[in-house]
Amino acid sequence: MSPDDNDEVSVLFFAVGLMIAIFGAACSFLIWLSGQLSAVLTGGGWPDTGPKDFLKIAFHFVRHPGDPSAAWPPAAELGPAPVFFALLFTFLALLVIGVCFLARLLLNWRRRRPVRRLRLGFASGWEVRRLLSARTVLSKAARVRPSTANRPAKTVRPEEVGFFIGRDIRSRRKLYTSLEDMMIVVAAPRQGKGVHFVTPLTIDAPGPCIVTATRRDTFINTAMVRAQFGEVHVFDPANLTGWPNRLRWSFLEGCEDPNACAVRSGTLVAASGFKIGLEGAKALGGVITIIRCLLYAGAIGGLTIREVMGWVYETDSHEPAEILRQGEREGRAASGYSSQLEFAGRDDRLWSGVMQVMSCFSNEQVLADLSPPPGAAFNYEEFLNGRNTLYFVGRQQKEHGGIAPIVTAMVEQFFRTARSTAMKRPTGRLDPPLTFELNHVTNICPLDGLPTYMGESGGYGITVHAYLASLADARAKWGSDGAARLWDNSTVRIISGGTGTAKDLAELSDLVGEHNGKRALQPEELRTMPFGRAAVIAGTARPVEMWLTPWWKRKDRDDIASGIKALEEMARKRSASRPARTAPDSTTDVYHHLSRDPLSRRRP
Repeated sequence: MSPDDNDEVSVLFFAVGLMIAIFGAACSFLIWLSGQLSAVLTGGGWPDTGPKDFLKIAFHFVRHPGDPSAAWPPAAELGPAPVFFALLFTFLALLVIGVCFLARLLLNWRRRRPVRRLRLGFASGWEVRRLLSARTVLSKAARVRPSTANRPAKTVRPEEVGFFIGRDIRSRRKLYTSLEDMMIVVAAPRQGKGVHFVTPLTIDAPGPCIVTATRRDTFINTAMVRAQFGEVHVFDPANLTGWPNRLRWSFLEGCEDPNACAVRSGTLVAASGFKIGLEGAKALGGVITIIRCLLYAGAIGGLTIREVMGWVYETDSHEPAEILRQGEREGRAASGYSSQLEFAGRDDRLWSGVMQVMSCFSNEQVLADLSPPPGAAFNYEEFLNGRNTLYFVGRQQKEHGGIAPIVTAMVEQFFRTARSTAMKRPTGRLDPPLTFELNHVTNICPLDGLPTYMGESGGYGITVHAYLASLADARAKWGSDGAARLWDNSTVRIISGGTGTAKDLAELSDLVGEHNGKRALQPEELRTMPFGRAAVIAGTARPVEMWLTPWWKRKDRDDIASGIKALEEMARKRSASRPARTAPDSTTDVYHHLSRDPLSRRRP
């Protein structure tokens, strides 16, 4: 046996001996107390003995247990033995119950680290006030929202220039992030990122807001409230929401610009999950080239994505090349596109890849929403001028045909347009600011450029809040370096419970930081953080542990609840008024639909 083992055995024997001594002393005291009370209860008065005598009395009682009165002085008039023993057994039972309760409490306490609220390593109240308070975001008001510069300072509310995210559990101060802060939230499924963040921040967005989601929860919780402030548009091909004001936007809008067309085609391919296989980058480049040329031909020809899909399924059509050549002759098109299309289009394997990528347009409702008639298209410039809301709602689909590539391409275009619009304004910023609530970002809106946008958008009056289920999701989408850039470019990082693998938890624990060689939050504490709490790493501040506020505890909870009830009633009436109808969603259905007359819907 090692010396360390001997020490442990000695400590164990000492602890057991101490516990026995304490228990024996407690029993001795209860013997004395039972005798004293038995005398009082039977009219004999309080015997002339004190607590200092309990050990001597207990010793005599053990020698003569059948005659309790023999243990007391002769002058003491104890009650009958049955009364004494009834009191003694009652007290002993209470003692045993109390010991068991304390033992259980101590065991549970032993499994925990010292109370986190008293632990060092977290931001002080002064730090919170300096970096994350309402006063801090108000001090930036004139910069982040130039329109507030001419208003009296007392009339500007924190919610106009920032977002409330929670309350520090130590100082109890309210925590705010500025409009120029980019935020990333890492929260496992069912840990409340919707009720604590997406819903409240969507409602509080002081300007236009674009929201992505794979379920309709956020829409149901926020649409009616946001409708009080401005227009609400929904891109929802599966009709999960039933909202009447559907987004009608031409997917070819802006593709007359070769640069915009190149970005859109590349985004489609990247977000579709197209596998390049053995052909490598050559096949990938060929697929992008064909799609780029088709989109460009459709744009300069005044067509819609519906006609472009006709070309995708009619691979021997010469019309797109003819449109490109005619545009080149008339000076309306960049040179070389017709030659590129004809060269790449000779390879049937590339056309197979094109069909794979473009299968996201195989739903008839998608084609209808993205092929609006003249004058009916969504005006994004007007959208940016008010407190309007745009929701992208679609189911997560791993197989080809999901809408993620379309949503990604549209959000990419909206990012670029918002940035160019901001640059044209005198202040160089959007005011009111634009907010992106990118929930389920790696599923429905896997933007390749998101790490870059997180670093640049704050200066343009664009706020980005991205939500991840885990760091592994970010690495799977953007790679290790891209995920690191995404994290680095986020000025506010929020971590909730139930998150990640052991490796991810250890990494997050390291990011939270240490104090005197001890981690402020251990990996297991991050994983087991209860619902309604989160850790915040913001800028140069030390970590903050905060209480979160679900939407049903907000001041406007009645308005939210009324909106939810109204939308649910609308859904019930819609279901009762007409039978369910499923739009064609297979590539084959759309192929037959388009191939009958692929150019019959050409714009005049």
